[in-house]
Amino acid sequence: MDAADVSDATWTLDLDAPERGWRVGAPAPRSASGAALVKRVTATQKGPGGRARLYCFSGEDPAGWSRDGPEGRRARAMEPLLCSYDPQGDTWALHAPLEVRGGAPGTWAGRAAGTAWPLGQAHVAFLSGVGGFDEATPLAERPEFTRTISAYHTVTDTWTALSDEMLRGVVTTGITRWRDGFVVASGEVRPGVRTNEVQFARPAAAHGHLSKLDFAVMGVYLLALVALGLFFARRERTADDFFLAGNRIPWWAAGLSIYGTQLSAITYVAIPAKAFLEDWVFAFTSLTILAMAPIVVVFYLPFYRRLGIRTAYEYLERRFSLGLRLFGSASFILFQVARMAIVVFLPSLALSAVTGVNVYVCIATIGLLSTLYTVLGGMEAVVWTDVLQVFVLVGGMFVALFLAVQGAGGFDAALDIAVDAHKLRAIAPGGSWTANASWSVMLGAMFLQFGPYTADQAVVQRYLSTKDERSAARGIWLNGLVSAPMTVCFFGLGTALFAYFKARPEELTVGMKNDEVLPLFVALELPPGLAGLVLAGIFAASMSSLDSSMHSIATAWTNDWHARLKLGRASDLVTGRRVTLAMGLVGTGAATWMAAADVRSLYDTFQSVLGLLISPLAGAFVLGVFTRRASARGVGIGVAVAVGTLAYVQHRTPLNFMLYGAVGTTTCVLVGYLSSLALPARRDLAGLTWWTRGTTAAR
Repeated sequence: MDAADVSDATWTLDLDAPERGWRVGAPAPRSASGAALVKRVTATQKGPGGRARLYCFSGEDPAGWSRDGPEGRRARAMEPLLCSYDPQGDTWALHAPLEVRGGAPGTWAGRAAGTAWPLGQAHVAFLSGVGGFDEATPLAERPEFTRTISAYHTVTDTWTALSDEMLRGVVTTGITRWRDGFVVASGEVRPGVRTNEVQFARPAAAHGHLSKLDFAVMGVYLLALVALGLFFARRERTADDFFLAGNRIPWWAAGLSIYGTQLSAITYVAIPAKAFLEDWVFAFTSLTILAMAPIVVVFYLPFYRRLGIRTAYEYLERRFSLGLRLFGSASFILFQVARMAIVVFLPSLALSAVTGVNVYVCIATIGLLSTLYTVLGGMEAVVWTDVLQVFVLVGGMFVALFLAVQGAGGFDAALDIAVDAHKLRAIAPGGSWTANASWSVMLGAMFLQFGPYTADQAVVQRYLSTKDERSAARGIWLNGLVSAPMTVCFFGLGTALFAYFKARPEELTVGMKNDEVLPLFVALELPPGLAGLVLAGIFAASMSSLDSSMHSIATAWTNDWHARLKLGRASDLVTGRRVTLAMGLVGTGAATWMAAADVRSLYDTFQSVLGLLISPLAGAFVLGVFTRRASARGVGIGVAVAVGTLAYVQHRTPLNFMLYGAVGTTTCVLVGYLSSLALPARRDLAGLTWWTRGTTAAR
């Protein structure tokens, strides 16, 4: 439409035309008088559970004007109502009314026509606003609007007052993000009086409360990890020493190392954040590890130990073909690269949030130190640093749990807060394939655990580093017995943090990311020295996971690619150290890239990646161990179809991400087996399947 057509244009509003993208939803809650509120303030933000909602703040009640002004003149009535709309469920919910604890009485009894803006992942800032006033008062005598800024936290359903104020309170205007701040242009400064002023605000960076003692403790602890690498470097004389620790690892250390590798900063930081954000539906997924233990011990461990292999993917070549071995190794390497980025980025974000240290400096520190001791000490340094960080992290978790409960007012008060907010819900009924129903969460967890414990070189390598099969089996069982109760404890910590910040909302950093909640609490509540130790433990968890990833990648590359394909003349030991160094740099670089991304829940992201990359590989191992008819071509087809199916499901369907692993593994097994029947192959299977395990293995 050009300018000449505007005067003759006919404008219509058709809310009932689906083809125009409009629909009529559920009506919004009304005021106490039953009238629809006007001049409401709205903003979109994610609420509990991570679902985006439309939040409607306060408003004016046109039917509630009072006669409380001088000589009975009418005064505007404001309603403090706060409600939110869920577009998926077409429902409204009521929340804590617009008020700020500690503010002047009546300051936030109700406001209208102000401005709201989402900050971070769970806060909404509420700027200025119209309060009740006598409409007969002359314009020049009407007071300017309040300059106060308050913030609403969607997870804890609480309000806090910001210490900073606007230069001038304005209403009936908008706010725009610009560079690293926000711009408020024009607006009314008092009823009926506008301004041409433009205000710019830049959120203040959060600075932590760590003491010099905390920094000293962190420094000593991190240097101790490097010292372990230097100590074990004296033993790294052969490739077996570097890759398998010369089979010198005791069973209990192997078990704790498996737990430490899977624990990482992902568990220590993101699982409490998930419980803080949601509930306990995921709390018992670790029980599936106990269900996996007998399967691994009975059906998989014998093959890995008795075939004399260095990588799990060497089994795929002996059972099927070189191509499947290389596919398995490549899939594992890609998964570990993605994992390295997460486990380095998380604690770097934590330290940056609570200390003000640049996040990129944190990433570089973690990456370089962990690379140094892994290159020097090999598998032994990896295992024993895992053991050290498990003790530190578990102890720190219990200390944080105790202090969070006490800070919330004691166990009874914390429990009441959690129950009232439905934070202890552990059962999610229903048969939905898209929501987090209990059946889909537990089924998905079973398949997601199946991949790492049967086809992940970082875990399998610990099976191979013990002195014998019995020791490896005991380590697997120890890992399961530690993992299940500790995961429940981590969820309990997240719930305790919710109760703590519900009772003390002013201590939440406005605009923070949800995954920063535990580091923030540690910096606020733990005494000097102990806070530094727990934060150092978080970094040690990241470093232990990073060293496991880079070392297992080096093992896979050196044995599955370099040695097998004769890609160079360097020895396996030299190649392993070179690849370890390169992977340390890659992990550090990937975390640097990730630092700019706004990832709401890193735990969810990690599980999605796990199901996409590992589950088809797990299906190939199932076909190899449990069938005699599976052929290389058939399994290759099964893997290809599974990868394509997962890509389609992830990008084209609303299927719950927890079920990706089940889809990938099941598709690979079914398609691979049927394809093998159509494309059979003769191969010596002695010692390579469960059915031929008693015969001499082919080499």
